Amino acid sequence: MVVPLPPMPMPDGPLPAECETNVKRLKYSILAMIGFALGRALCAIALGAVSFDFFALLNIFISIVMGTFMLKEDQHLRGFYKCLAESICQPCADAGQGGMQCLMPFMIMTLLNVVIDFIQRMPFLSIMPYGFFLAGSEVAQAAAVYFAWSIYQQIRMPSGEGGLEMGGGYNYDRAPRDAPPQQGFYDARPEATQPGGFAAFQGKVNDWALEWQVLRESGDANTLGVAFG
Repeated sequence: MVVPLPPMPMPDGPLPAECETNVKRLKYSILAMIGFALGRALCAIALGAVSFDFFALLNIFISIVMGTFMLKEDQHLRGFYKCLAESICQPCADAGQGGMQCLMPFMIMTLLNVVIDFIQRMPFLSIMPYGFFLAGSEVAQAAAVYFAWSIYQQIRMPSGEGGLEMGGGYNYDRAPRDAPPQQGFYDARPEATQPGGFAAFQGKVNDWALEWQVLRESGDANTLGVAFG
């Protein structure tokens, strides 16, 4: 089951240096999600509870795939990404999916997993060893959401904080320094950019409108007909 999420544009290019720590922590959280999800799946198989935990594990797998595509250049996730890109996720890889454009979908999907697991499966924490891997997957997913949100906050840092400049609302300096100023909307109108386009005609219309108003106020209907005859 794939949850469709709206596209959320994120900046391209390398992340700011201050994001490096949270990116590493997010990577280890994703690796922990993989480990605890495998243990949880094995325990569910051993307990004969696969049907009960199937969709929860499937949602965790989708989150892991999103996280892997997000960090596809990482040395620890590169192999798993290559495996996905050459098999079930080949259309996504061919379409160029990955990088920070997966940050928000990953965060939303993983947060939903945490909330649903907490509501539906917390009573099963006492069943060992399933409860251990259930708790571990919950903690790993919650940590991944937190670090993903921290990265998003660092990317979205307002101008003036941290001494960094930004472009386009993000903590990126992407605009060229020598770019010409953007032309204003009203300065780009045809009558402003095309000399002599409609200046004479427009003045004549204004004169007629003024004369019409004067004659209407005087109530001279015959003069109106002569003026515009």
